[in-house]
Amino acid sequence: MSGNRSKKAVPRPRVLVVGFAGHQGKEYLPVVRENADVVGGVDPAPAASSLADAWEFPHYTLLGEALARTEFDVAVVTVPHSEHFPVCSEILAHGRHVIKEKPFAVTEQEARQLIHLAQQADRSIFTLLQRNFNPVFRFARENLTRIGQPYWFSYDYHLNLAHPTTGWRASRKHAMGGVLLDMGYHLIDVLSGMFPEPSQVHSAFVHHYQEMRDRRLEDLVSLMSSYPATGLKGSLRISRHHYEKAEHLCVLGTEGALNVTPGVAVLHSIGGLPLESFTWDGPKSDIARSMIAHYLGHLDDLRYRQDHLQRQLRSVHTIEGIYRDRLREYDEIADRCA
Repeated sequence: MSGNRSKKAVPRPRVLVVGFAGHQGKEYLPVVRENADVVGGVDPAPAASSLADAWEFPHYTLLGEALARTEFDVAVVTVPHSEHFPVCSEILAHGRHVIKEKPFAVTEQEARQLIHLAQQADRSIFTLLQRNFNPVFRFARENLTRIGQPYWFSYDYHLNLAHPTTGWRASRKHAMGGVLLDMGYHLIDVLSGMFPEPSQVHSAFVHHYQEMRDRRLEDLVSLMSSYPATGLKGSLRISRHHYEKAEHLCVLGTEGALNVTPGVAVLHSIGGLPLESFTWDGPKSDIARSMIAHYLGHLDDLRYRQDHLQRQLRSVHTIEGIYRDRLREYDEIADRCA
């Protein structure tokens, strides 16, 4: 009898894709198919039926119908911000794992309810944040201590759209916020992985287009964050209508500096001499592939689950606090103008 026993094949996770006909859903769909079996899809969009036929999985227009008729292990959710909480709540209450687009939640109350539902069902709810799986950002996190005690950072992230925001992101009802909630969630999550939650955040909201001002959906946000316990301060600037598309994080420390773009991270000594650099020029699909595979492989990892949830809760708390302060100012201006 042979001493080599073949390992029992681990069954592939069964995935329900929710919101698969949108831009992000279509981007993730082939990556999900590489790592799991797509057993159904939910999307009311007119193009969803033909897309489901092309990918050969059952299509449902309503989530409740899919939950009643489909056996699955995890749902991959890519829907407008306003739908995140009701969709994920229903899936968790059904006893299934969730892998979802950012933000984790729009408010801290919703975030805590999702965490409660996940814990009650003993299920994971993970957030799709690609920078956490970009090798350049991983190098930055792992080498941050080499610059000594950080005392300043600046983080800029800009798109260069030549037209007003369109689609559901142009609707206050569906977007629930402007660039801070949409683009800014990525940056605040990156900073949450490097530093504690800021004690103070001062913000300025700017509007390139009048219709976005009327809808209270900021086109640009500038933040100044303070961390009194460590003496760290930092700035973030996020916009959709810059003259160029760019992303750049710089952290200054007592023993050097760290510069990060999506493709290159460089460690500098005091005075600016480059000490070490890390470059990654792989396709974006490789990051998505690594992220999806990692989450599917950690669905039952309790420690990873808890760390992820606490980090997301910090990000949601920070963003909700900024919006609360800004909306209060909007209301005060409106009262003066009445």
